Order: sequence, then structure tokens, then C-alpha cells
Amino acid sequence: MSVSWIEPVQTLLSRWDDKGAGRVWVVAVSGGSDSVALLRVLHQLAPSLGLTLSVAHLDHGVRGDAARADADFVADLSQKLGLPIDLGHWQPSRAGHFEADARHARYAWLLEIARARAASAVVVGHTRDDQAETILHRIIRGTGLQGLRGIPARRRLADGVALLRPLLNVSRLELRAFLDELGQSFRDDASNTNLDYTRARIRHDLLPRIAGEYNPRAAEALVRLGAQAASALRAHQKPLAELEGRAIASVTEDEIVLACDVLRDCPEFLRVEIIRRAWRRAGWPEAGMSARRWQRLSPFVEAPHPRAEIGAGIVASSGPVFLVLRRSSKVADSTPLTGPTSVDLPGSVHWGAGWLVATLDPEEARDETIDLDRLALPLRIRAPEPGDRFDPLGMGGQSTPLKDFLRSRRVAREARAHTPLLCDTRGIIWVVGHRIAERVRLRETTCHQLGLRWDPEDRATTPLPQIDPGG
Repeated sequence: MSVSWIEPVQTLLSRWDDKGAGRVWVVAVSGGSDSVALLRVLHQLAPSLGLTLSVAHLDHGVRGDAARADADFVADLSQKLGLPIDLGHWQPSRAGHFEADARHARYAWLLEIARARAASAVVVGHTRDDQAETILHRIIRGTGLQGLRGIPARRRLADGVALLRPLLNVSRLELRAFLDELGQSFRDDASNTNLDYTRARIRHDLLPRIAGEYNPRAAEALVRLGAQAASALRAHQKPLAELEGRAIASVTEDEIVLACDVLRDCPEFLRVEIIRRAWRRAGWPEAGMSARRWQRLSPFVEAPHPRAEIGAGIVASSGPVFLVLRRSSKVADSTPLTGPTSVDLPGSVHWGAGWLVATLDPEEARDETIDLDRLALPLRIRAPEPGDRFDPLGMGGQSTPLKDFLRSRRVAREARAHTPLLCDTRGIIWVVGHRIAERVRLRETTCHQLGLRWDPEDRATTPLPQIDPGG
């Protein structure tokens, strides 16, 4: 069989092997056309490339009998090809978070399988269509250049394990034509057409409308744009590294010092990228840094500024020469602790540096959704107390000291005392901004849901709070 795209894929696979991807690979197969085509082409090329393959299939716990039929199909195909298979099962626990949670669970499980089989790579079947959908999704959300480049063809999954996507330059139609030639069947996942999911709406509604009404080759244009963004970023890596070397004066786990004169000559997006790099060097978590918080730092570079909190527990100050970012105990000490406060259902309450919102309205925005019937009311929000324990979602109800949980989440020691805790009479149900408790997760038997949201004060357009320079 002669298929035009197979030779470029073979060349790519050979190059990855030369770069240390190794020869033992786990192939993720859902049963759909993309992953089945991936498995068939890898099986076809394995002898010439010296590859040892195994198959991994994860049931995402939402499709019942159809999912079990998918697993049977993949197991049967693996047996026909003479390949070993690992089957797994995952159960979603949070409404409104399925796409993100399922992705995290899938890659965590695939990594476990790779390590158990001493594999050096996990291979997945993302296509050119997936690349176009991803880039469009990121454009809609307001991405920068980093996000615009789309899905990388190869990235590190963990130490010693690469994640490979060899089909990113192949369309889904080409893969299905390949399967037709082989006489190879595949499974259609009905959830892929469920318009409750953002990706499905982009795939089945938005992209077809753009193609039909504006540009029939929109998907190709998006992929081309992503490739150009990736190329531009690669071209900037060397000068950016040189700029980083001049701009970052020093980095410790508590303090970052940057040269204002170097940053002053940079456009804002480069300033942010250099500060991000220093931030990562310091090991500081980025989850609390919104785009607005990064942008707050520009005025500190332009002219001297007194000390001010920029959010995420960081204090910034600048003089004629240096911009200094600090995580210090004085940051926490500058804000007095707020006492325990009752929370009405539904209702909102101000506590510390934000608002806790509890809603029964399914249409209202929320960060977390929990099982209302599993609460031991009343609710209150408070600061951590000595001896607090927490049973984080995902640990099967096993509790851990709260201080250990916060440490694992890389919450700075001085900020831990100011972490909001939503509690009922039995204990902590939400470490705000981090995780809910296992006991209040949604289940198949859940009848009544409660939405929870934390609105930091700085989501509003307010001036920077000034701190006494001598403090």
C-alpha cells in the first residue's frame, strides 16, 4: 500500500528515535479512527524502526455499555496485532470540569503504564484537525504567541518519558481513507458530538461555520499560523536567552532582582516573558498570576515605585536600577487575619482579600461544584488553625495535615495562614483556590449541587494598594 503521508511520518519517527525517544513505546488507543490509524501505521513501521509497542486504553467513566464495547474492540484489535494491552478506568468527580480532569487523568495514567512497561515514550493520535481546533480555541480565550503555536509534536511527559504526536500533519480524512484501504473498522464516540463540551462545539459548529461562510481552508490556515508562531518563537530563543542573562540579576526562593534598564528597552510581552522565566527559576507557582497581575509590573520598570502588593503573595518595589520581587513574611503580616465568617446558601461574603460566592444557580459561574446533600451545615469561611487536617479530592477519603497539603501545592510559608478555608461542621470542604474535599465530590447519586466561586478583590479595576516604603 502506498500512502503519501506515511513516509514523512516514518522520517519523523526515525528522527525522534535519534533524539532519545527510545524504542519501547506505549500507544494510547481510544478506538476512534485517529488512534486506530495511529496504531496500525506504527505496527506497520515497527519492524523497520526496531520499535516495541504496547497498547493502553482508558475508560473515562461516562459512557457505560458503549465504553465497555470500546475497550473490547481495542483489546480484540491488540490481540489480532499481537500486542500487549493495558486497560484502565477513571471516574469523573466534578461537574463542569470533565474536559480538564479527564485530560489530566488520562496522561497521569498513561505515564504510570509507561513506567510499568519501562517505555520511553507515550504516543497519541492527535491530527491536523485537532491542531486547528486547539489553536482556534486558544485564540478565542485570548492566547499569546506561546499558545498560538498549538500542540507540540514532541514534549517531555516526565523524566525519561516523551509524549509523541506523529500525526499532527495528517488530516482525519486521510487517516480514514487509510483505514478504508486496510478494511479496518473503528469506533465512533458519541460524546465527541456532545455540544456541552467546548471542543465539540468548536469541531462541529464553529469551524464548519467559518469554513462554510468565510474560508473553506480555515483549518489549514490555522495550522499554518501555528507553525509560523512556533518558528518565530524558536528564532527568538537565542536572543531571548541572551536578554534573560542580562536582565536577571539574581534569583532565590524568596527574592528576584531584575535590571530595570534592560527591561525598559523591551516591549511589554518580552518583559513578561523574562519575568516569567525568573519566576520559574525561583520555583514560584504561576496559578495566581493573571495577565493583569503580570501587566502591573510594567510601571515598576519605567520609573521607581514604592513597595506594593501585586497579588499572589508577592511584593514589588523598584528604584533607578533594580526591580525587586519578594515573597517575605512581611507580605502576610501586612494584612491582618480575618476571623471566621458565616456563609449563607445561596449568598456571598467578603473575607480576607476576596469574596466567597455560594450559588444554587446552575448558570452562574463557579470554580467548584460539590454535593449539597453531603454538607453538615452551617458553612463558614476561616483561616487555617493548628492541627487542621484535609481529605483532598483524589485521595480516596484519606486525610493529610493541611500544612503538608499547602506545602505540596507550593504555597509560601508566610501565605499559608491567609489561605481561605470553607468549612462545615465536619471540617474543611474547600481549600479555596486549590481543591475540594473528597467527601463532598459529585457522585452519580448526587441530587442537589452547590457551586462555589472565589472572586479576588483585584478582579475589579482598582489601583495598586500602596504599602509604606519603610514597612
